[in-house]
Amino acid sequence: MMGKQELGGGRGFSLWMVLGWLFLVAVGGLLIWFGFFRQPAEEAQPATAQPTPVATSAPLPTAPPTETPTPAPTDAPTPMPTPTEALPTAVPTVAKVVVGPDGINVRNGPGTDYTRMGSLDAGAEALVTGQYGGWWQIEYQGGVGWVYGEIVTASDVAAVPEVQPPAKPTAAPATAAPAATQAPAATQAPAATSAPTTAAPPAGDARGLVVNNYVVEGAPGPYAVGAAIWFSIDITNGTAGEIRYSALGTWVQETGQYQKSYFAVPPNYPSFVANQHFTHRDRIIIPAAGAYHLWLAIQFDNGVSALLAGPVAVTVQ
Repeated sequence: MMGKQELGGGRGFSLWMVLGWLFLVAVGGLLIWFGFFRQPAEEAQPATAQPTPVATSAPLPTAPPTETPTPAPTDAPTPMPTPTEALPTAVPTVAKVVVGPDGINVRNGPGTDYTRMGSLDAGAEALVTGQYGGWWQIEYQGGVGWVYGEIVTASDVAAVPEVQPPAKPTAAPATAAPAATQAPAATQAPAATSAPTTAAPPAGDARGLVVNNYVVEGAPGPYAVGAAIWFSIDITNGTAGEIRYSALGTWVQETGQYQKSYFAVPPNYPSFVANQHFTHRDRIIIPAAGAYHLWLAIQFDNGVSALLAGPVAVTVQ
């Protein structure tokens, strides 16, 4: 009896041992399954189920105004006034003359008895440095020259001083009048407003004026309609007295057009002083095509006129 019970007890112990091992294996398998297969899913589940937005979980603090301070008003520079606001009268006026449409001769003194230095074209400007007897002293080619005030437009000349003019030149001795001064007796002068007022005087009646030369540059042309036709005058007063006149220049025989190179309004007249040698260059513009004859004409202070030289034939086309 004892022997069977021990045998039965030993077999019972072996069965429980097997069951125990099976239980442990089952538990271990479950643990392995949970560890390797279930855990990632369980860890990923909170990330999708309850996302935590970064932007709303903890709002960024607003920067205080003192971190980007606005510059104080006193830091901005005070605007300075412009020169015209601060000094409205700082720009000085400049005395000057503007040449008229016909241009002008420049002489070395205030008068037609002074030597011609050159000329200024229409619209040219020159600075004024002095005045005398109706003439302006101007800056000219690095020096000074003189222009007649009646044929220029002056501005800002109220403060221009009167200056002493240079001494007048001594004229060369008079010579005999050339044959060119003899004008045809039948030639009539134009109306008083544009040319000499009377018929040409007899030969030699030029009051002692001697025409040394009268040249129309480029004659006989042809010249273009409206183009400048330049002429030069060279005259000597062959007397010991003064010869006054109201107009001197080129006269067109066919039309009566009179280009007055020098003229005056009575009772003031230009004049040739005793033994004066006078030269001048000017231009005339003929506005229509045709053949013309040009004369050097003078009108004296008493209205008597003379054709001093010519005619010079020209063609305008």
